[in-house]
Amino acid sequence: MRFRSPHLFLFFFVFLLHGCVATQSFPAVARSGDTITLAVGSPDGMTKSNTTAQFVSDVDSSVTPLSIRSILRIRPDQTSKAALFNAFLNAEDYYTGHSQWLSIIVIDLPEGLTVGEGHIDIDSTASYGNFPVGINDVPIDIEIIDGVGKRNEFTYNNNFGGVGPGNLADLEPLPQVVLRPPLIQSTVFLAAAEIKVNIPVGAVPDRAIRIVNDDFYTRNYQDQLQMSWSRSGDEFTVNFVSPTGSMEPKQLRFSVVLSPGNDFLSQVAPGVENVTLYDESGERIEMFNGVDDKDFFTIGIE
Repeated sequence: MRFRSPHLFLFFFVFLLHGCVATQSFPAVARSGDTITLAVGSPDGMTKSNTTAQFVSDVDSSVTPLSIRSILRIRPDQTSKAALFNAFLNAEDYYTGHSQWLSIIVIDLPEGLTVGEGHIDIDSTASYGNFPVGINDVPIDIEIIDGVGKRNEFTYNNNFGGVGPGNLADLEPLPQVVLRPPLIQSTVFLAAAEIKVNIPVGAVPDRAIRIVNDDFYTRNYQDQLQMSWSRSGDEFTVNFVSPTGSMEPKQLRFSVVLSPGNDFLSQVAPGVENVTLYDESGERIEMFNGVDDKDFFTIGIE
């Protein structure tokens, strides 16, 4: 498929390489009715339901709520220098607890915005981990000019001669259960781990379930990380193995995703039943002596 705005992705990757929140919209100048995009760094758990946006005019101080069309994540190519050998990018997971993506907010500007300079304020309960600054702290500059804008349909050619609008919803994260290891520095290095969780999926068949371990780019490749899973009813057992014995607890993060048309049962909350960690000799180890490892892990539907 060929999109008509390839420069858009080059613009975003500049910010991805720095793990940053952009201080201006793209494009930086727009008309009421145009589609704009905002690069908002690498927040964890940002959705349309926990994030709001508003335009504030620097001309007359008017405030206009903005409707968020979509929130997407983009990543570098897995074989790129950014993914494999960029020390800064690959060190950011120590602050966030997850691999680095760049979240993009897509907004169709409403009619009637005050012409002139202004900014967009974003408010979200999504987490920026241990970073001192997140999107709630950064106004995003934009200039509104005269004229009637047009919503961008992200039209593409499907390589078979057909041309049609892109469906951004297909690129958004699906509802999922996320298991998060603790966001702490640990001196423990692992050769294997077994995690048992209870996730209320009812009669959903295995073929409609995907368990996705977080891609920590070069770290997972260096540690030769492997993941497998099995299921008995609502109990899932997820196993991780690192032949190098150098896996860190944060690399045990994973998501459970159901194919569209299936839902997690709401009557029972997911839970962590057991976490067992092993060193290179096959001996059980703990992240902290005398404390059950499962107490450091969290799990929830989002």
